Amino acid sequence: MGQSRGHVLFPMLLIAAGLGAPSPGLAQQVLSSDELRESVDTPPEQARLGDPDGDLIEALGAYDRQRLVSPDEKGKDPSKLRDVANPVAEDRAVDMAAPDEPAAPKKPKRSFDLMEAAPRMLDEGRSPAARPSNRAATPAMRSDARRDADGRPVDDTRTGTTDREDGLPDLANPTLGAGIADETLPAQSTLRQNRAVETIDRLRRLKRSDADDPFAPVGTRVGTFILYPELIETVGVSNNLDNDAAATKGAFSETILSSRLVSDWATNQAEFNSRFAYRHDFAGETRQDPSASADGRLRLDISHDTIATFRGALDFQREDYSDVLDDATLSGRAGVLSGSVAAEVSHDFHPVSVAGTLTAARKSYFSLPDGSVDEDYTTLTAALRTGYDVSPALQPFVEASVGRRIFDVAAPDGRETGDRDAWLPALRAGIGIDLRDKLRGEVALGYAWNVPDDAAVETTASPTLDASLVWSPQRGTDVTLSGRTSFEPELTGQSAKTNYETSLAIAHSLSARTTLTAAASFGYEDSTVPDEDKMLLSGEAGFTYWLNRQFALTGSYEHRRSFAVVESDRYSADTVKLGVTLQR
Repeated sequence: MGQSRGHVLFPMLLIAAGLGAPSPGLAQQVLSSDELRESVDTPPEQARLGDPDGDLIEALGAYDRQRLVSPDEKGKDPSKLRDVANPVAEDRAVDMAAPDEPAAPKKPKRSFDLMEAAPRMLDEGRSPAARPSNRAATPAMRSDARRDADGRPVDDTRTGTTDREDGLPDLANPTLGAGIADETLPAQSTLRQNRAVETIDRLRRLKRSDADDPFAPVGTRVGTFILYPELIETVGVSNNLDNDAAATKGAFSETILSSRLVSDWATNQAEFNSRFAYRHDFAGETRQDPSASADGRLRLDISHDTIATFRGALDFQREDYSDVLDDATLSGRAGVLSGSVAAEVSHDFHPVSVAGTLTAARKSYFSLPDGSVDEDYTTLTAALRTGYDVSPALQPFVEASVGRRIFDVAAPDGRETGDRDAWLPALRAGIGIDLRDKLRGEVALGYAWNVPDDAAVETTASPTLDASLVWSPQRGTDVTLSGRTSFEPELTGQSAKTNYETSLAIAHSLSARTTLTAAASFGYEDSTVPDEDKMLLSGEAGFTYWLNRQFALTGSYEHRRSFAVVESDRYSADTVKLGVTLQR
């Protein structure tokens, strides 16, 4: 039995040895180390490593055909690695084809791209901002624009008419000309009292694109426009709710609804801004204080060098009788409605530019006591401005204007006054600055006159200061300077007072979520009536902290102080506010 097993085992060993022995050719290849590498290592030009699901992923279009894609964690397991075609080698083979031998047309690799189809998500998965699809380009950015040596369009538009790089127009209205024209302030002006901190923070967030600020407003598309709504709910306490000598202490609440509607057109441009506020005091004489304001602008690109701009604004607020009628014995509040419309046409002759503006402004008073003098009036103004381009960033200019103030009741009954109508000529000179994101705006100094029709009334004259500058000294910090000079008639019409308003506001990003704001304002009323001059100083500081892209916490502190010759016009007030902001 053992011998038979030996006979069977010996042939089996011979068969196994024959199967395992290499042929002469294969043995020679094994002995060659170079050829051994060729048989083991696939040249990098022919293949690369990929994961087992490479065919599926590549069929869906996720592989980048222009570069090698490293294997993922699963692909690091040698038992699961395999060779896949190298797209770089395929591209090189096509490039090396003979010129007279046309390359075979490539078949479409995919019908869609998953990476391109996926929307860009911001703020933990929320939808991206409703950015304009068609930039409302300035004339210099259209197809017929002048271009530099590299073929890039040259932006040579005037200060105040250029767009931001993200396609949205400049915030609020441009500088509203000389304040002597009585143009109504835009809804988002930092010159509005009691809310410079709120205004500068909103202007800054609207200015920054969603790529720069993950908490900037998203916006909602409404037809060919994009709407940016905002709701602010605030509660606070003050040691002087009515801002008067009585100094009544108490708490208050305030609701503010504001919006900005921006056009998304290939040419031309339009915008509308609005702000509605309602304040309720829990103490003091004034328990309810509503206000509303709105403004709009339409720019028409007539040609590359000619631009027509139409703008208008409305403002409603309530004022004490003592401020409107200059009678401290009266108690109550009157409604004041201000409005203005303006049309401007500018043409660039390179390097000289000329602009003409026509303005109509109206001011009306409501709910005045019986027997009060009718104070409603209209101001019509024509202005001509000439500028010269010293460089693309600097444009000095001179401007002359003449206005006509017309009262509804020229000579009120029962008053020993002559005709209250007057002429308002003015001259000013300034400089426009456009250093892109660093410094932009204009500042002007001038002189204006109030010349009544009644020869018995003295002519008054005052220097003027108008400014609108935005400076960004460093990324994340914006400084806004605003200044305005205006004439306001006195009750009798025999004199006038000059109002100077100046505001300096700063916003600084402490982090992506937190913004610190501060503002200081100065107001001065220079009256021709003895002992009627007033000066108002205020300073405020605040913060905004964004919990997410739609919801933020806000807080501010403000100190106001009024200086006057008349004791009843002096007061000081300290106010603390806490609130929430909702935006879209």
